[in-house]
Amino acid sequence: MDRDDELAEAIDELTATLRTLREELEPRRRSRLRPPTPDELLRFSDEVALPALVAILEANLRALEAFQRGLQLFRREREIRDGADRAVESTRTQATELRRTTLDQLDGALTELQRAAGDGTLPRDRRARELIEQARDLREEVDRRLREAGADVETAEPTGKRIEIDDGIDDETTDDPGADVDVDAELETLRDRYADESDDEHDAPGGGGDDENGDNGDDDS
Repeated sequence: MDRDDELAEAIDELTATLRTLREELEPRRRSRLRPPTPDELLRFSDEVALPALVAILEANLRALEAFQRGLQLFRREREIRDGADRAVESTRTQATELRRTTLDQLDGALTELQRAAGDGTLPRDRRARELIEQARDLREEVDRRLREAGADVETAEPTGKRIEIDDGIDDETTDDPGADVDVDAELETLRDRYADESDDEHDAPGGGGDDENGDNGDDDS
């Protein structure tokens, strides 16, 4: 199982625990529609805060579910085209946002619920206490795996793209010492050939002069 699978499994467990905790707390919110007792009046502020904490749990649960969908999409994109820059950047951004907002808010809500369970605001329900403890442990695990996933993305992210430019020159030909030797030999051949032609041109005027005199002689006659 790779780290993506482990992260997905941890988020699944956390969301399932939060759903169960929400269901565990929801009946208590509805059952308080009666005149408060003196003890309950002393804990009025906590009673007011409890629905808000449950609402925070619900909001964070929706955020985790949205991240789950994003993670599944990223994994599918990675299977189609491994190392896609867009998928990597999107997942890193979502993971950072999840850690900075959702998990931080969730930790605060769970801390308040744990405090409420400890001071008696919540009934002494072992199930609720266990769910809160389990949710906090899973929250820590998800946070750790998100940090690891972020580190992996940073490591795998390319530092830059290298663009190859073809200048039309064959590197092998340029680097081959034999190529210079062939050029020099060709130049030497051209020098010799033009030198021979130059010698022929110097010889040609003499012969041409005799012909010209001969022609003139014929004309005179």
